[in-house]
Amino acid sequence: MFEFAYMKHLFVAMIRPKLIIVFLITLFLCGCDAISSVKEGENYMCILKFPMDAEGIYETTDTYMSYSGSGVSVTIVQPEESFSLWIEDLAGDSLNGNWIHIIVGDTLHSRIKLKQGKNLYPIFVKDNVDELITFVKVTEPHVGEVRLYGLELSEMVIPKPVVTSHAMRILFIGNSITCGYGNMISIPAPPEGNPLTGFHTENENAYQSYAMQTARKLQASPTLVSFSGKGMYRNFNSDTIETMPKIFDRMHLQKKDSKTWSDSYVSQDIIVINLGTNDYFGESQNQPLNDSVFVQTYIHFIEHLLNQYAFSKAKIICVNSPMLNDAWPAGKMCWTRLQTSIQKVQEHFQAKGNTQIYRFSFAPQSAPFGEDYHPSLTTHTKMASELTTFIQTVVNK
Repeated sequence: MFEFAYMKHLFVAMIRPKLIIVFLITLFLCGCDAISSVKEGENYMCILKFPMDAEGIYETTDTYMSYSGSGVSVTIVQPEESFSLWIEDLAGDSLNGNWIHIIVGDTLHSRIKLKQGKNLYPIFVKDNVDELITFVKVTEPHVGEVRLYGLELSEMVIPKPVVTSHAMRILFIGNSITCGYGNMISIPAPPEGNPLTGFHTENENAYQSYAMQTARKLQASPTLVSFSGKGMYRNFNSDTIETMPKIFDRMHLQKKDSKTWSDSYVSQDIIVINLGTNDYFGESQNQPLNDSVFVQTYIHFIEHLLNQYAFSKAKIICVNSPMLNDAWPAGKMCWTRLQTSIQKVQEHFQAKGNTQIYRFSFAPQSAPFGEDYHPSLTTHTKMASELTTFIQTVVNK
């Protein structure tokens, strides 16, 4: 896990004559402390007034942007060296709330642990005015919704346009692996280590997941639709309620009453489906998986995707799970069975003349592990390298 040293500096900004507001500024690779404040100041600017490059699934109101998904990011041109962000965290657990990472260029500048409710968070990035700065939600949907309201400035500015370019768009559909569950710690295999740690949001980082690393390598715009514990046919606990195909269309995956995002689908060049880990986990609990039902559910889900105009021309990559292997549970051959099931899905579409369905297998992972035996950052980086090469040499050849 990264250790972040920090220094705190006082920045004094004149808001108007005789009125001085003292901001507590966190400088280098730190968690920014929230400032107690009851309302916006006279130099407040709503985030929606800034030209931006927003990636992921979000909705807007007159006053804020709202999103729950892993990896949702907002990039603007930094207006000042120091400013503050108004953010509301709707996380239900005050100890395991959402985290926002501040990215300057391609470098992590700071990590913000959000507090429940609406709060003001100071940002200080020296010598970066007029450069791009990105705010990324690195925690997953079940942690909770985040609302980004706007910026508190020392003086009003004219926002500058954001100039970015993306070679392609990639939609990643997955479970905890795609979310980056527990990927920011590194634990040896037993008996030296015990990866059964439980879930901690401070150790989850979608920005460093194989998905977003792959997107950066390909200069692609990523959208993550991922949720821990979800499966294609059945979930981690072997129930078939609220599986990924059943919640996929929700703007906020964790909310049963969520609006759908189907009206705002953006065309995707590639769709990566990484599901099956949780479907086959039940084998370790003496709950056998019907492989035929899994295959049929997979086929129906792909058909649903292809029936959406925005996805109809996408190349779809069905990937195997690095968390499965043939040695555990003994005799179940889960990794091979998932690989075989994906092959049957591909063959189904090939028989109908669709040659745009691909399959790719990640090798079973090895130590070190992240939380609860999830892939560590080392494994995610390896996965990203392998998937990037496959896309470059096979899918987009």
